[in-house]
Amino acid sequence: MLQNSSKEEQIPEVVDNAVTPLVWASEVPGRSKLAEPVKVTLKPGAKPVRQKQYPIKWEARKGLEELITKFLEYGLLVECESEYNTPVLPGKKSGGKEYRLVQDLRAINQIVQDIHPVVAKPYTLLTSLKEEHKWFTVLDLKDAFFCIPLDTKSQSIFAFEWESPATGRKMQLTWTVLPQGFKNSPTLFGNQLAKELEMWKKQNPGEGILLQYVDDILIAAESKGTCFEMTISLLNFLGQGGYRVSRNKAQIGKAAVIYLGFEISQGQRQLGNERKEAICQIPEPNSPKELRAFLGMIGWCRLWILNYGLYVKPLYEALKESKDRYLIWTPECHKSFKELKKALMTAPALGLPDLTKPFELFVHERQHLALGVLAQRLGSWKRPVGYFSKQLGNVSKGWPGCLRAVAATVLLIQEARKLTMGQKIVVYVPHMVITVLEQKGGHWLSPSRMLKYQVVLLEQDDVELKATAIVNPAMFLTTENPTEKLEHDCLVTIEQVYSSRPDLTDEPLKDPDLELFTDGSSFVQEGRRIAGYAVVTIDKVLESGTLPANTSAQKAELVALKQALRMAEGRRVNIWTDSKYAFGVIHAHGAIWKEGGLLSAQGSPIKYKEEVLQLLQD
Repeated sequence: MLQNSSKEEQIPEVVDNAVTPLVWASEVPGRSKLAEPVKVTLKPGAKPVRQKQYPIKWEARKGLEELITKFLEYGLLVECESEYNTPVLPGKKSGGKEYRLVQDLRAINQIVQDIHPVVAKPYTLLTSLKEEHKWFTVLDLKDAFFCIPLDTKSQSIFAFEWESPATGRKMQLTWTVLPQGFKNSPTLFGNQLAKELEMWKKQNPGEGILLQYVDDILIAAESKGTCFEMTISLLNFLGQGGYRVSRNKAQIGKAAVIYLGFEISQGQRQLGNERKEAICQIPEPNSPKELRAFLGMIGWCRLWILNYGLYVKPLYEALKESKDRYLIWTPECHKSFKELKKALMTAPALGLPDLTKPFELFVHERQHLALGVLAQRLGSWKRPVGYFSKQLGNVSKGWPGCLRAVAATVLLIQEARKLTMGQKIVVYVPHMVITVLEQKGGHWLSPSRMLKYQVVLLEQDDVELKATAIVNPAMFLTTENPTEKLEHDCLVTIEQVYSSRPDLTDEPLKDPDLELFTDGSSFVQEGRRIAGYAVVTIDKVLESGTLPANTSAQKAELVALKQALRMAEGRRVNIWTDSKYAFGVIHAHGAIWKEGGLLSAQGSPIKYKEEVLQLLQD
């Protein structure tokens, strides 16, 4: 496993001798020569924020004084008189001796106009790397946000109060550059640097590639010589443009590097040791806040953890039960917490997506979770590219298992496309996905959801669906030909398990003893609501009646169907209804409602509870 060192010997002599010394970070901060001053726009009706300064211990103020003096000397801070004020506090650096200046800008962030974030996602950024890339350079820009100036009219927004420990004088200071903690700083800086890097790319076309995530830059090349050449060229470009690079953090011309917490090497990426160890050192949480922090950190690593959703399910349920009060920590939570850490420490290296090859996606549904693994062929074996876990929605959780598999397939195809970038995906599912969707989907899915599923599964040429008898992702990765005959018939399973009335089918009987037609209605006539029902044959009315004035049409249809079923007892009968709602109660929703205590997906009692229960019990 790669260990990231901070020794300056990391800089190869051939590179160090060829770059401008200005590029390396020193006490003098960088400043982009091309960046225009940023104007900050407030939301309509925004009022000035005035917050009192937190008390700061004398020792901490003394530690911050040297830093603030330097910022004033280099023009990053200036004295001001502003109607705005937000508090600052000292934050100790990892060494424990030096301090850093932290400003609480949450209130300012609430009144500033949002801008659309176009920062690349680490999740998909690395898909641009190719199997041929063997040599890498990582550069970290020092104090990157300070390279972008603030418009003078916007500077007063970020004012804070400072009391000098040497003189006791109180004053207001504000930033002349993009401050840390400002919500738009990453996007504003990232956009500016990206524009300037485009100029460099035009001057340096070649076999290598450059990736940027805010102020972190990765160069990848096929040969060590090319990697050095690109690195020298980029360092000189950055130095001449006014940017500064951290010498201690530079990783230049290496076969394996740490980038964004991932270890990158030829054709693969894995979690860095520092990230894994930091997470595994977290003790069991004592509050919902601590648990949320742990889930946030482990969630970053979810792509590497098989069945991640199953591990975290008890933890999310504990959060839901706790409701921001005390944490309800169960034995299941303790077990999941330990298993997550174990899975993290044994997380495999994942292959980098190769966009010249097709992908294979295995999907299965378990405990209302869509679980899967995306893989690509490497020689004769399948190499995992990512493990997926997605929670099914409240509506689809109530569907039959075979139809939940359809929902899971759609979810994971959408997730996989973030990595496949339009390349073909062969999807293996232990269910007849298309058959279930076409023949049973209409009973359970709304028209809009049905259309969405059809678009994802049928109308885009990057997806090919195949059924498989395999239900284990690990077995999928080791099986040469996963297309085997299914052990169950999805349509028969849905009919047998999820019919509200096993004695009823959704297909008409041949040669029945009787054909019955039902109807229920509710309408307003001369300002008065009238409701009724009827059960008829082709040539006569068998039963009809009026219903209470407040009866809806749907309720009337249920009454009519109940009466028809009563008449049909002991005979082979076809009963026809024009009510999709009544048909669905019998053949789809009724069984789920009954199992769920006759509650809707939102947890409220279903409509016409008594009538539905009578239908299901007849």
